[in-house]
Formats: sequence, C-alpha cells, structure tokens
Amino acid sequence: MISAVVLAAGASTRMGQPKLLLPLAGEPIIRRVVREVSAAAFDEVLVVLGHEYERVLSVLEGLNIRHAVNDDYASGMGSSFRTAVAHLADAEAAMFVLADQPFVTTTEFRAVLDAYRKARPAIVCARFGEVTAPPHLFDRSLFPELSQLDHGARPVLQRHRDHSIVLTFPAELLMDVDTPEDYERANSRASASR
Repeated sequence: MISAVVLAAGASTRMGQPKLLLPLAGEPIIRRVVREVSAAAFDEVLVVLGHEYERVLSVLEGLNIRHAVNDDYASGMGSSFRTAVAHLADAEAAMFVLADQPFVTTTEFRAVLDAYRKARPAIVCARFGEVTAPPHLFDRSLFPELSQLDHGARPVLQRHRDHSIVLTFPAELLMDVDTPEDYERANSRASASR
C-alpha cells in the first residue's frame, strides 16, 4: 500500500484565522488540496489534523480519507510526521503533502507516485524551479527518521539525496498560503485561471 499524507495540523498564526478553511475559487483550501491528492490514485489518503480539527474535518465530508489528530501540533511540523508514521502501519511508502499549497495538482501528485512505482527509490522529491518543496515521497525504510524530525523533512532529504529521484515541476505551482497577502495573491490567481 502506498499512502498519501496531507499535513493539515498547523495553527495558522500568521494568517490570524484558520487558513485551511478559507475559500479559494469557491472551495475551502484544505478540501481543494485533499481532493487533488485523492484523485491521484494512491491506495489511501491520511489527513493529519490538529488546530480546530473538528471544523477542518467537517469541510472534508464526502471525501474518501481517513484522519489522525496531532494533539501536539503546536510543537511544530515534526509532531505531524510522528503522528502520520504512527498511523501508517501498512504503508510501504508515503507521500507527504502540505495542505497550504493549493496550486499543486493531481498531475504532480500522480507523477510522484508513478516515479516511485517505477524505480522504488528511497525518496521521490519535488523541485519547483530552483526550490525543493513538498510533495515528497518516502520509502517505509525512512519512516523511523521521519518520526525523529523536529520540523520539516529537509534533513532526511539531504542525508539520502544519493538515493533520491528529483522531479521538476513548474515554479509557479509553488505558493504557500501563510499570510493575508499570500491569500490575496492566491485568490487573484485562482480567479484568473477559472
């Protein structure tokens, strides 16, 4: 089984309100991201929730997912990796996606899955132009390292770069929605592409 994990536990402190619930092209950001991941044909989608998890979960109704709650989300992203790994007992590999990157699509998620299925590397990582950023897929052999992280997965990516496949995607797909300004930009872009 190859899983997809959507990390959606953060407190949105820079936004000042739960950013994943904000609408983008008429759909909450979290639902848009989870819907795109779900269409990429992974065996399962696990959403790691934390801050206001009941509200976030409610907007995912009807999507074929399972979820895990990270009670320790305030300590940083490492706690979400730990929560995910604890809930991936049957997975041979897992792709990790950030819930606040609404312009990465099913096409990119599927490319990551296909690259893993074809070559079975330790890692499939994504590069957007010059920037390395999720989604990243990790073989099960690296799950113990993921569960030791304090923040993001960069240390694991660096340690195993010789056993990685790097996929290059268009730079414009990489947009994190962290601040009100980011959200304005994302909204303009989503409106322009409708």
